[in-house]
Amino acid sequence: MKKKMKRALGFLSLLAITGCADDSVYDPYYYDSAYYDPYYGAYDAAWSYAWVDPVYSYWYYSIGRLLPLSTGSGQPQAPVDVNAAAAQLAAAASSNFTPAGCATATSSGATVNYTFNNCAAPVVLQQISGNVQLVLADNQGQLSMNATSSNLSINGAPFNLSMQITGSPPNGNQRQVTIASNSFSPDRFDTRSSQSTVTWVAGSGCFTLDSQSTGTRNGLSSSTTVSGYQRCANQCPSAGSVTTQTSSGTFTSSFNGSSTINVTGPNGNTQSFSLGC
Repeated sequence: MKKKMKRALGFLSLLAITGCADDSVYDPYYYDSAYYDPYYGAYDAAWSYAWVDPVYSYWYYSIGRLLPLSTGSGQPQAPVDVNAAAAQLAAAASSNFTPAGCATATSSGATVNYTFNNCAAPVVLQQISGNVQLVLADNQGQLSMNATSSNLSINGAPFNLSMQITGSPPNGNQRQVTIASNSFSPDRFDTRSSQSTVTWVAGSGCFTLDSQSTGTRNGLSSSTTVSGYQRCANQCPSAGSVTTQTSSGTFTSSFNGSSTINVTGPNGNTQSFSLGC
């Protein structure tokens, strides 16, 4: 009887060990990549919206002196004045970031220096504190911005902001930028690099993001593609899919307006994450 009991307990122990191993067969970083990469891509998109939307028309129609589209002209008639655009962004800081007075900004030439104290920005950025420097440039007639940070935190987590934004010529009310970013939270990644395209309608408070990125943590690496990610101010992401490729297989998730997403691993196991929206 004792031998049978020992065998039974041994069998149950083996099942328990096997079950635990099955639930944790993949490193948590891989699930995190499928969750946090679109989050950080959305941060990049939101910064772009906050900086580009206020000066887009001014840049292409006033500074660049584009004639109205109805005239058929699409060529700048004068050099772009990046200093004027920087001054306009600095002056608009109190309205672009809320609550009023949480952000101070000064411009010097083509450079804008921001100091944030628990600010929010359009669409997705919350609890912004720290310093950001934005440098504007004329990239063959297109609006270009380079942003870096020091002692920055977003949504309660440290964040390294490092990105370059390049505008595209106007198409009615449609706005489009491309972003080369190395932005991430050191709490979740050791490195992250992404290329993305962000589009929106002027003043809409909504954007669509498509991106490809790579990330690393503790010797592990991943490649993530975000397709058709859509988000509006004060709402959860309403559409989009995420595919993360790793040495252990493919991890996927999608957005449908819910405040949570499920990341599915190669074996079909899922982990649920709150979007905080």
